[in-house]
Amino acid sequence: MSQFARVTNVEVLVDFKAALAGFAENAGLGLSEAQSDVQRTIWWIQQDRLSHWQRELKKRTDKLNQAKAELFKKQLESNDTRTSAVVERKNVVKAEAARDEAENKIKAVKKWGLALEREFMLFKAACAQVAGAVAGDIPGAIVTLNQRIDALRAYLALQAPTTEPTRVISENSGPEQASSEATPASAFEGKEANS
Repeated sequence: MSQFARVTNVEVLVDFKAALAGFAENAGLGLSEAQSDVQRTIWWIQQDRLSHWQRELKKRTDKLNQAKAELFKKQLESNDTRTSAVVERKNVVKAEAARDEAENKIKAVKKWGLALEREFMLFKAACAQVAGAVAGDIPGAIVTLNQRIDALRAYLALQAPTTEPTRVISENSGPEQASSEATPASAFEGKEANS
């Protein structure tokens, strides 16, 4: 793995940092909205639907009792005015089926309300991991990006040191010029030979 990076544009990192911060905000908002939606659904099933079907059970039980009373009344009529009780029997069967449906809906609502609550606990646990990354890892990454961006900008602001070119002493230069400038090693060799 390479130990260096070739960065050609620091502003791309600044844009990425802004996008990462936006993602963290959107992800946090999305997680809280998802949890709210699930909680509203649980409430709707456990409270609203349960009370709806309990009211329906009461209404349907009342209709069933009314249908049974009409059937009983029809069966008690005297023989000369007695008509067939087929319609009343059908009404009783229909009312019993409606009441049974309401009872089954109440059982289903209770069952699925508990199942949904268990699933919500698992969902919250999974969301906690993502929320931890959004709340902890991403802000840490943004801090690190800020440090890297600052370091890169400081590096780019550095100027290469300027050096003056060294002057070469020519043979025509006089002794006063040679003493003020750096002398090459060959100048020392000639002095040593003379002494």
